[in-house]
Amino acid sequence: MLCENYRFDDKRLPGLSPVWCGTEQCAPGFSVGFTRPYWMLHFVVSGKGTFSTGGVTYDVMPSQIFVVRPHRPHVYTADKTDPWHYIWLNFYCDTELPALLDADVITAPSLGSLFADCLDAAREEYGAREAITAGLWALFAALIRMQAAHGTRQNPYVTAAKRYIEENYAKPIRVSDIARTLNLDRCYFSTVFRRETGTSPKQYLAEVRMEHAAELLSAEGASVTSAARRAGYGDCMNFSRHFKAHFGVSPSRYREMIAKNEIDGGFPDKISERNER
Repeated sequence: MLCENYRFDDKRLPGLSPVWCGTEQCAPGFSVGFTRPYWMLHFVVSGKGTFSTGGVTYDVMPSQIFVVRPHRPHVYTADKTDPWHYIWLNFYCDTELPALLDADVITAPSLGSLFADCLDAAREEYGAREAITAGLWALFAALIRMQAAHGTRQNPYVTAAKRYIEENYAKPIRVSDIARTLNLDRCYFSTVFRRETGTSPKQYLAEVRMEHAAELLSAEGASVTSAARRAGYGDCMNFSRHFKAHFGVSPSRYREMIAKNEIDGGFPDKISERNER
């Protein structure tokens, strides 16, 4: 079974910082399910599989990219009869990314060569990290050109709602508040949002809050009480209940595991070096 796995040093650099790069011809039915504090892009070279995130499951085919966002639960599984072969790029990014990466799955046959170039760079003894950083910027530029060429546009109400949530998730906002801001009926807004994103605005708001809470606990070492408050939860017990339902462990246990370097944003019963893929 083909498998190459290259990891760069753990130092997180400002802006864009590669973490892992590799490729694998997966075994039939091979499945991965965990969270990470960084972005993960998988380009499917051949074969097929499924990718589940945010309550939606996608059938992913060759020349498609499935996008895993930081701290977002997900599962991806190779097909049992035609398992996929993919190339992956994992990275931290503190800057704004192309809008196409808001999608969970992107069809982009022209980008396969950029993933292959990054893999070739990872095999080099010197300058691999710098070359992959440049390759990621080239990939982002290509995604921006794709969006411009195909006129990819999200429903303006959904775009505005997402922006409102990102700017106000720390406040005690509700779906009715978002709809009112957009001058829309709550039921109509929820229908449009679900049709465009595959998830409800309530679930999307909860996911944004959980992702920010996990970032506060892992990157900043915030206390559970502080993370709850800064993620928009006035009740710490309610926050802990939602966090455990979302990630599978309590926020205090998650914080403890991060502090002891037992995990790298994932959970030990689901992680092995192989699972970095």
